[in-house]
Amino acid sequence: METAELLDTPSGNAVVVALDHGLSLAAPEGFEDPAETLETVLRGEPDAVLVGPHFARHYSERLEAADVDVVLTADVVTWSTSPGRDHGQDIWTPAFDVEFLTQLDPVGVKTVLVFGRDDDETFRRNVEYISQLAEELRGTGVPLVVEPVMWGERIPDQLGTDPDYVVDALRMGWEFGADILKAPYTGSVESFEPLVENAPVPVMILGGAATGTTRGMLESVEGAMDAGARGLMIGRTIWKSEDPERTVGALMRIVHEGAEVDEVWGTDAKPVSGRGED
Repeated sequence: METAELLDTPSGNAVVVALDHGLSLAAPEGFEDPAETLETVLRGEPDAVLVGPHFARHYSERLEAADVDVVLTADVVTWSTSPGRDHGQDIWTPAFDVEFLTQLDPVGVKTVLVFGRDDDETFRRNVEYISQLAEELRGTGVPLVVEPVMWGERIPDQLGTDPDYVVDALRMGWEFGADILKAPYTGSVESFEPLVENAPVPVMILGGAATGTTRGMLESVEGAMDAGARGLMIGRTIWKSEDPERTVGALMRIVHEGAEVDEVWGTDAKPVSGRGED
């Protein structure tokens, strides 16, 4: 199982800040200046960032100077053929080959597994790609991170974190070849713990709804860690927070030291705006 380098930290856990949104959302609000956003995140000293391979290529010197690991996104999922627009479409495709990805020395390669699609053929291609990618990465030392999500129209929004859906999504994710799962948090330690315990691969959590608060996100991470998660791969609720450096620092203490939210954040509950997750 290819997980060692990503989770090779004193705690065995990792804080990964997702910055791959340009692949799907172009230049979302709060991320218009990629260099500036990257800089604010790196000041918090996360363990790794999740980025597109060309983002990693263009900012390689800064990433190397920060001594931060890189997880690369291998596919593209978006909602319109117009740049940065959401027209309710479901567009997914593999984007970068394994040879190119591994040349950039990542500690993981991430792809989504989208459930609830109306287009059965796109879902079939998604599954086929994940199983193929798992085999291509086997033996390279680079783990495959699979992000099972309920984004399709066949699954109502309120069921996206329902334990009955998430348990099946995670099972299929590792059965298709995931070395690490990037999972929706189900909202409580009691509901999430058995999902983590029953997975033979490490489970990290993705971000919650971006209309929540930074404190709410931190509380979800605390709960997930109490349930046995190995860290997080979260984006918007970090880099759209009022103080990304402080937010990353708080996450590092929760994930690596087992700190409670009240210790690292106090009673602040400032909202974070934006569409979607991560």
